[in-house]
Amino acid sequence: MMTASVSPQQTRTTDRTAGPPLVEYATARLVPQGRLACIKGQNILLSSTQGVVFALNDTAADIWRSLEEGVQVEAILGEMAARGVGRQEAYGYVEAALQDWERLGLIQPAPPPCPTAAHQCICQVVAVPGVCVRILYPAAVAFPAATVFQHLEVRNRAVDVLFHLVERRERIHLFRDGHWTDSCGRDEIPIMVKGQLLAEVLGHSEYELALHAAALFKNGRTLLLCGNPGSGKTTLTLALVHAGFGFAADDVTLLDSAGQGIGLAFAPAVKSGSWSILGQYFPELGRSPVYRRPDRRRVRFLVPKDHVPPVPRPVGWVVLLCRTQDAKPSLRVIDPTDILGGLLNGAFARNKELSSTAFDVLCQVIRSAQGFCLTYAKLDDALELLKAACR
Repeated sequence: MMTASVSPQQTRTTDRTAGPPLVEYATARLVPQGRLACIKGQNILLSSTQGVVFALNDTAADIWRSLEEGVQVEAILGEMAARGVGRQEAYGYVEAALQDWERLGLIQPAPPPCPTAAHQCICQVVAVPGVCVRILYPAAVAFPAATVFQHLEVRNRAVDVLFHLVERRERIHLFRDGHWTDSCGRDEIPIMVKGQLLAEVLGHSEYELALHAAALFKNGRTLLLCGNPGSGKTTLTLALVHAGFGFAADDVTLLDSAGQGIGLAFAPAVKSGSWSILGQYFPELGRSPVYRRPDRRRVRFLVPKDHVPPVPRPVGWVVLLCRTQDAKPSLRVIDPTDILGGLLNGAFARNKELSSTAFDVLCQVIRSAQGFCLTYAKLDDALELLKAACR
């Protein structure tokens, strides 16, 4: 259990009756999923978005309840003074609690003001299927994070959505059109932005089903690679790109109402176990910054030099990946049931329910595409088998 308590030792000795940090918290809001309960004399705070439980002391619990009821920070200080707590001591309690909770992602900071000077923010406009997004980064943290999306940049396009990133102490907060959405550390910025861009696509783009599949382009048709985590999908995708396949998507591919694939060409996030392997094909990977996913896995982004535009293309091949140590390489034809299961594994439907139209689209893909199961241990074997199959 993590502890987010406030003790007198955390207060500062200087007398500040209206210090600047608390002014920043004047309109602080709680993350709606945070719930506080007192069980057998212990104050327990649950963050359902993170699935984490925190223990609060009584003072911190009182502050939390006041914020939950919409009491402003200045009024909380007054409540504490009415209970006999000195102004300086109360100020220290409240400041320490709010700083802890913001760092832990339990409260939302106030919406950011519009930047008034060009040096305050770096602006980037990117287009993904269905939406055009302006991203404002704090100048101090814009690079190299913004380079992860440079291949998606567009000019002279009407903007649909504004992402405004704001740095507050140890956290970077993302506001979507003025509303708090998420927060992260500096080494997680591209992962957070990519996740929100994907949410925009899934919310605004025209599609029947979003597949958890990489997409490559060869001879006028799309190759879909499907596999569980650890099956080597990203590594194989990038190796195929080096072998001459067109890059369309690393992780998510949309199917439209005609059963054609539309790749989401986000920069692939390469996990540390593949750095040495892919570094042979892409030397620039070793110079890329290291970022961390929410599961704390280290990744480097490989920004594609060229990618296939996100327009519908027929699906020619569906390949289910099965990477097994010491396995004999094989590419065997699979039946429609297996193809359907592979495509549905990790798929996302608009209303979280497979519609009859989406099912018809899947059936159309299965009828027209070749389906295989690729079993392999070595990357070179997988490459040769797929190059031969996709002629």
